[in-house]
Amino acid sequence: MAKIRHNNILDTVDSVLSVSKKNGIIHLHAQDDMLTGQHLTLKGRKVLHFGTCGYLGLEHHPALKQGAIEAIQRYGTQFPMSRTYVSNPLYAELEQMIQAMYQAPAVISKNCTLAHLTTIPSLIRQSDLVILDHQVHASVQEAVKKMLSQGVTVEMIRHNNLEMLEDRILKLRSKYERIWYMADGVYSMYGDFAPIKDLIALAEKYEQLYLYVDDAHGMSWAGQHGTGYVMSQMDNRLYRKMVLTANLGKAFGACGGVSLFPNEEWYHKVNNFGGPLTFSVQIEPATLGAAIASAKIHLSDEIYTLQEQLQQKILYFNLLLQTTNLPLVHESNSPIFFIGTGTMDMGNYLVQALLQDGIYVNLATFPAVPAKNIGIRITISLHNTFEDIEQLVERLQANFAKALQATNQTQENIRKAFKMPAPQAQPAAAVAAVAAPAGANELKLQVYTSIGALDADLWNRHLGKRGMFDWDGMQFLEKAFSGNGAPEHDWDFRYYQVQDAQGDPVLMTFFVTALYKEDIFSRVSVSKAVEQERELNPYYLTTTGIIMGSLFTEGNHMYLNRQHPAWKNAFKLLLEELYQEQEKTGAGNIMLRDFDAGDPELDAFMVEQNFVKADMPESCVVTSLGWTTEAEYLAILTKENRRNYSRYIKRYEQYFDVEVRSQLPEEELQHAIRLFGNVKERNLGINNFLFPEKVFREMNKDSRWEFVTLKLKKEFGGTGMPVAVCFCQKNAANVYSFMLTGLDYEYTHTYGAYRRALFQVVQRANELGCEKVNMGISATLEKKRVGARPHPKVAYLQAKDNYVLEMLEATIAIEKD
Repeated sequence: MAKIRHNNILDTVDSVLSVSKKNGIIHLHAQDDMLTGQHLTLKGRKVLHFGTCGYLGLEHHPALKQGAIEAIQRYGTQFPMSRTYVSNPLYAELEQMIQAMYQAPAVISKNCTLAHLTTIPSLIRQSDLVILDHQVHASVQEAVKKMLSQGVTVEMIRHNNLEMLEDRILKLRSKYERIWYMADGVYSMYGDFAPIKDLIALAEKYEQLYLYVDDAHGMSWAGQHGTGYVMSQMDNRLYRKMVLTANLGKAFGACGGVSLFPNEEWYHKVNNFGGPLTFSVQIEPATLGAAIASAKIHLSDEIYTLQEQLQQKILYFNLLLQTTNLPLVHESNSPIFFIGTGTMDMGNYLVQALLQDGIYVNLATFPAVPAKNIGIRITISLHNTFEDIEQLVERLQANFAKALQATNQTQENIRKAFKMPAPQAQPAAAVAAVAAPAGANELKLQVYTSIGALDADLWNRHLGKRGMFDWDGMQFLEKAFSGNGAPEHDWDFRYYQVQDAQGDPVLMTFFVTALYKEDIFSRVSVSKAVEQERELNPYYLTTTGIIMGSLFTEGNHMYLNRQHPAWKNAFKLLLEELYQEQEKTGAGNIMLRDFDAGDPELDAFMVEQNFVKADMPESCVVTSLGWTTEAEYLAILTKENRRNYSRYIKRYEQYFDVEVRSQLPEEELQHAIRLFGNVKERNLGINNFLFPEKVFREMNKDSRWEFVTLKLKKEFGGTGMPVAVCFCQKNAANVYSFMLTGLDYEYTHTYGAYRRALFQVVQRANELGCEKVNMGISATLEKKRVGARPHPKVAYLQAKDNYVLEMLEATIAIEKD
C-alpha cells in the first residue's frame, strides 16, 4: 500500500498555540524601558507579574548585575572557542563554587538542554533500560529520543507511579545491566514533587535501579546552600546512584546547566568528551560573572534569608487560596501553583480577563498538560509583595467566576477533569451575573440508540447522500457490529440531533462507543513495534473511544448548518452530551473525525473546547463519471495518469476475468475474508482490529452490497478463486462506496491486481450511473491514477490524558514508512 499522510505533532501543537496567540496571551513582548521583576508592561498596560521562574529575584540582585559588568570589562562579551581547548578563566572559579555547594563533581553546560544532551548519551549504554516519568521535562525526553536509534530500550510510566515502576523493574531486570529512571524534582506545570525518598528506597532494594533527576525548578529556593529540592530530600548529600541536573538560570539568576555526579568516573566520562559540551560555544563572560556572584550568595547565610522570605509569601498565598473555591490542583510549599480551568476556552478567557485587570499569569495548555487539564500557572517570587498577592487572589476569584459563566464551564466539570473533590458552596461575593450565550436556550438535543427511531427521509436528506451511512447503511452497521461476542466487535450506536426553536435541524451526526487501538493513525514503524507486544497481549494499548461515525465508515459524518447563528451552541450541546456518555462508559478518548482540513474557524472553536487537531489520511473521491468510451475516460485523466493507465492498468486487462457478484458462495466468501485479512495484516497505516466475519456475512445478504472480483485466467495460472475482491455499496443517493479490498499479494506485483481492481470499481460505478465514488482512505497515489481526487481530512481528539501519545512518541524509534 502507498504511504498515507500521518499527523505531525508540530502541526497539532501549532493549531493549539495559534488560538492563544490570536487571543493575545502568548508570544507577547514586554514594553518596559526597565524591568524590576514586580511589574510588566504588556499591550500598553502595567500588570503585576506572576509568571516568572526567577523565584528568588536574583536576576535583579545588585551583586549579580555588578558581577556581569565586571566580567565584561575584564573578559569581553564572549570567549569564542571550544572548551576542549581552553576555557574562560571564570569557569574554574564557578566550578569550584558549585562543587563546594553540592560536595560533588560538577560539569557546567550552556543550558540544561545541552546538559541532558551531553550527559545522557555519555552514560547510557545499549545494555541499559531507560524508564521515563510521563511528566519528565521535554528536554530530558528529547535527549533520550536520540538514544532510540542507537538501540537503547526506552519505556514510560505514569506520573510518580512507583508501583508501575517496580513492576517494570521486576519484569525487565534480567534483560538489562542498569535501569535508569528519569524524573523531575519539581514539576514545572503543577509544582508537585518527585517522591525522592521513596525512589532512593526503591534503588536500595534493586541495585540495578539508577536515578536521573532534573531539579531545574527546585534550585535555590530549597536545600542547604540553595542546592535544591532534591538535595533537601537526601540530607544534602548526592545519592550514590543518582545523576542530578541543576539550573543556573531561573531562581539562580544567571544561565547555564549543571550536571552533578556521585563519582569521579562518571564525571570524567562526561567532562572529557560530552558531545555538545565539546562542540558548543562557551557561556558568555557576563553570565559567568553573574553566576559566580549568585554562587557566593548561595554559599552565604543570605540564601537562607531569601528562602525564608519566599516561603512566607508562598504560605500567605496558600492561606488566601483556602478561603476561596478556586480549584488549586496541588497545594505545596513550591512557588508554582496551578488553577484548573478544564477547557482552553475558559483558560483563554481567564488569562485575558486578568490581563485587563492588571494581572499577568501563564496559560498552561497542550502538550505541556493534557487537553482536558488546561489551566493557569501562577508563580510566586520575592518580587511580589504581600499586597500584590492579595490583589492576585481577589482579582483571580472575581474573574474566575465570570469566566465560568461566560464559557459555560462549571466547577464540577473542572474538578472531575482533575480528579479533585467536589467544590464547597461558592462565596456569594465571588459570583458575578453574566448572561448565558445567545441562543443557548432555543436549542433542543435529541439522542437515539438506533437508526430505526429516526425518520429515514430526514436522515438521508442531511447525511445519507455522503456515503454508505445512509439510513439503510446504518441498519447494516447496527446488525454487523452486534452480537459478535468480542469487545472490539460489538459497538454501541448513538444518534444525535440538535433542533432550533422552529424544529429545523442545526446538527445531526452519529457516534459509536467501541474498543480501538490507540496507535490507529500512528506511523507504520510505531504500529509494528506495538503489534509485537500484542502477539502476547492482544489488548495492549487499546481503549474505549467515543468515535464520530465509526471505525468502518469514512466521510463527513456530521451535518452542521454553519449559517445558523447558534451552530456553536448546538455543537457545545453535543459535546456536553458526549462528556456525560464518557462518564457513563468510562471511555478514554473522544474522536471527531473526517472534517475537511483548512477550516481555521472550526479549528479555533475545537481548540477552545479542549480538542486537538490531528491530520488523518486523505479521503479519495472520483466525481468525473458519465463517460461511455475508454477515450472519454482517458480525457478526464491528467496527462501523467493517462500514461499510468497504459503502463499500470490497461496492460494487465488480458490476465483477468472480472465479475460483479451480488452474493458469493460460501467457499468464495471465506476466501474473500482471508484476502481482506492479508490487506489488514500488511496495512498498518490505519491500524485497527480485523472486522468480524459477521460484517461480511451481512454484506452477502444485503442487496445494496456487491463484490467486484478479479480472477486470474487459467492460462496464466489461475485457480478459479479471486486474487482481488472489492467490497462495495451503493446507497440511496446513487453514491458508490468502495469500502474494503482483499488481495492475494502473490499477484499484485506481477499482474497489477490491485491497480486493475481500482479501475474496475470506477468502471462499475460508471456503469451504474453513480454520481461519485468514495474510494476510501490510504493508497492515495494509486487511487489518483484512476481519476480520484484526494481531500485532506482532520480529526479532533480529546483524551483524558496524553500518556499514551507521549509514550508512543518517546519510546519507539521512528523509521521512514
